Amino acid sequence: MSDLINEARTKVLIAEDEPIVALDLQGMVTRFGYDVVATVDNGPAAVAAVRRFVPDIILLDIAITGSLDGIEVARKIHEFSTVPIVFCISNPDLSSLMRTKEISYAGYLLKPISPDSLATTLDTVLYKYNLEKRAELAEERYRTLEKTCALLTYFFEQDVAFRWTGNAEKGIHVDGIDPASSRGTLIERLVVPLLGPDRIAVIRKEESDGQVYGIIAVRNEEDTTYSGMVIPLEGDAR
Repeated sequence: MSDLINEARTKVLIAEDEPIVALDLQGMVTRFGYDVVATVDNGPAAVAAVRRFVPDIILLDIAITGSLDGIEVARKIHEFSTVPIVFCISNPDLSSLMRTKEISYAGYLLKPISPDSLATTLDTVLYKYNLEKRAELAEERYRTLEKTCALLTYFFEQDVAFRWTGNAEKGIHVDGIDPASSRGTLIERLVVPLLGPDRIAVIRKEESDGQVYGIIAVRNEEDTTYSGMVIPLEGDAR
């Protein structure tokens, strides 16, 4: 097993039992500006390396040698980590592809792996993974704030702050408010312009009719809908 340590850059784990392929992958990954934190040649070593090095992405031979094949390795890893896994496949066969449906993986590469396909796959997988983590973090912070802040609880109970869900296309649903009412249309008018497919979370201050509102919007993890709060900050809160 070899390892390089540079915490400032993206960490890649290569699990490949063909030495020439592993060396070729390591060279390409390094040229792309990533760090290869480890190369391993069997399934159990791959699982151990994930625990030890905590990589940002794994290139995993689907037919790796050892007591665990690539699919079993991925299943073991996902018992304790959400790290994205990209399978490297020599001869795609129906049985292997059917088994991949049992687990979560980020993508696959067909051998021989070209620099272009590897670079595109790494960039795409890491971009999507980082977006998902940012969304999870933003939603976690929002939920924690909502549960622990007594002032917000008071606002909700007094019908001053409002929870809402929706998206820019279908509009906003505000809990406990008729969407056609003046307050419902006001909140929709404030919220909708802030939403979009490239946004993970928004915290903004907006003004309407002499009233200043604080708006929190968090994109839901699995679709394009949002949820959040609207809180009057200045002026007549009622």
